[in-house]
Amino acid sequence: MFTTLSKTPKILVIDDDASQIVLLHKTLKTIGDVIFEQDGRAALDRVIDSSPDVILLDIDMPGKDGHEVLAELKANVLTQHIPVIFLTSRDSVDDQLKCLRDGAVDFIAKPPEPAVVAARVHTQLTLRSRERELVESYRHAKVIVESIGDAVITTDQNCIVTYLNPVAEVMIGLPSAEATGQMIEDIMPLRIGDDGPPHINPVRVAILDRRVVGMALNCQMMNQRGAWVPVEDSAAPLVSETGEILGAVIVFSDINESRALAAKMAQTVQYDQVTNLPNRFLLLELINTEITMSKRSGKKIGLLLVDINQFKLINSEFGFEYGDALLKKVAQRIKVLLRRGEILSRHHADQFMLLVPDLDRISDLNYLAESIKGDLTLLSQRQPELNGLSASFGLSIFPDDALDGQMLMMHADSAVHKAKKDADNGGVCFYSSEIESQSIARRHLHAQLKSAIENEDVIALFQPMIDPVSGEVLAVEALMRIRHQDGSFISPMDFIPLAEETGLIIELGERMVDLALQQLKHWADDGRRIRVCLNVSPVQFISPRFVPFLLEAIEQYGVSPEMIELEVTESLMMQNLDQVIGDMDRLRSRGISISIDDFGTGFSCLSYLKDLPVDVLKVDKAFVAQISADGSDYVLARTIVALAQSLGLQTVSEGVESAYQASQLRGLGVSLLQGFYFSPPVPADDLQTRYLI
Repeated sequence: MFTTLSKTPKILVIDDDASQIVLLHKTLKTIGDVIFEQDGRAALDRVIDSSPDVILLDIDMPGKDGHEVLAELKANVLTQHIPVIFLTSRDSVDDQLKCLRDGAVDFIAKPPEPAVVAARVHTQLTLRSRERELVESYRHAKVIVESIGDAVITTDQNCIVTYLNPVAEVMIGLPSAEATGQMIEDIMPLRIGDDGPPHINPVRVAILDRRVVGMALNCQMMNQRGAWVPVEDSAAPLVSETGEILGAVIVFSDINESRALAAKMAQTVQYDQVTNLPNRFLLLELINTEITMSKRSGKKIGLLLVDINQFKLINSEFGFEYGDALLKKVAQRIKVLLRRGEILSRHHADQFMLLVPDLDRISDLNYLAESIKGDLTLLSQRQPELNGLSASFGLSIFPDDALDGQMLMMHADSAVHKAKKDADNGGVCFYSSEIESQSIARRHLHAQLKSAIENEDVIALFQPMIDPVSGEVLAVEALMRIRHQDGSFISPMDFIPLAEETGLIIELGERMVDLALQQLKHWADDGRRIRVCLNVSPVQFISPRFVPFLLEAIEQYGVSPEMIELEVTESLMMQNLDQVIGDMDRLRSRGISISIDDFGTGFSCLSYLKDLPVDVLKVDKAFVAQISADGSDYVLARTIVALAQSLGLQTVSEGVESAYQASQLRGLGVSLLQGFYFSPPVPADDLQTRYLI
């Protein structure tokens, strides 16, 4: 039915082994264009730049291994659907299952057998080609159905409406979103002649008799405005390949000539003629429909206005035909990024508007704007004649910024004008000043974190842990701080959540490992035995690069693993318990101890605590802060300490701020005390001066 231009498939091989690259090139060059990348750290950029049809990815590479590269590919909307075949010398069932769980479509054992490589790559290319054909066929069919002059309605096997095309929306008097889910008779009542008896809808007969059915010649339909319209139609069952009735489709038209002409004009009235997207009039109807639904569900609605900068200059320099082609390309690239029922429309000559229903987090709208912004940057890089194509983004939220569709549109427009004028917001602006301030602060903090990594502005402070009997410092907790340009510190409460969300916590955590082990080596060289406790984020711990990095760093600095303790939170246990326990066992076998931080404030699942390979429980400062002889917090602290002792675990009480608290905790048999009563987190030199360690 449809034809597509054939193209030579692209095969990207990511492997640091030159001899294997030669072999794979010789094997695959007859199948497609073979390109290579030897550095796993540059793999993502290479994939985005080359847009391959299939990727062969080596697992064991220096710098960044195959599992890390695959994780980056799956996290990026531009690359997550490209099939990846792992090249691996690991042949255990667990290794193979891990490859598939991570998102690989297949794996090839090393050394690769050329015939097997060619066959498996050819299979994936065939599947990729068929997938594209199906998508293209669907898009073509959708364009046809939405462009024809007849009204089209589809139903499921129970005659419940599933779709109205634009002409049917006009004739019925309901948008498709509102009609969907209703019985066919509720939106399309029929009768025979003027004041005649009701007429059964042909959809029911088509489904029951499994055949094409027409309606009576003098049939009339009542629209949602209460007017009877003379119509003619036919209905046909929708049948699966196995012969199962899935539903039916009815095609009808207004036999009154003037009404038929109006129905055929619906496409022109409601859809943009260049991009075939809904125009702003149809979008306004859709927004108001979503607002009605939102009032019932309590969910927010986001509106995102995309304004292409300097578009008039593009039309002036290259002509309107080029400008129209560019608009189509921009629309297509935005649509690729949509995943959750968002509706894209062309708002004005150089503007697109995106309706985002059921908005879970306001930050999701900001993330979508940044994704579109980044994609337009890539488009500009591939078309240098555009000289830096960019866009400004205005964002508004229902019900925070407006209570109707018209005002929501106007406020998004106001926000986009602000985005164009204010360079500090990076081209993205919320209508709400409060949300906009949060968004700017978030972008600024993200830039600071990246700068801290590049400029080594990550600082390690140390807080002592005291033996409650002797008063001797037996351990220190290493705490990460980020330094402002003015020398002050950014609060961990501000930067840790963002670092975890963006993945920067992995690089920040690795920098902290380096700083802490450097200090540990310095103390060891001076003959001081001080155990260093490192906080490890759940995001960092479950990263496949964490354990190898830590063990390599220990070997590099030549420190004793027995002097290292890793502090993890209870939330880590809720993510991938089997992997976590396996990694903990591996670390403890080297002599590293594990503690659970903030115990009692999280999930505190006692059923797994007895089986976890941990050594220490830290009593959270929330239980220490209000300690009194008869208080409930005292009871909880005593219970946690008793639990730890019964399991053979040490205990650390953090947040000790008074001699009374220290005395009470000493009486409970706590192993170590930590808090401002003894010392705040300080640089290592200050700690040595104060405690002579």
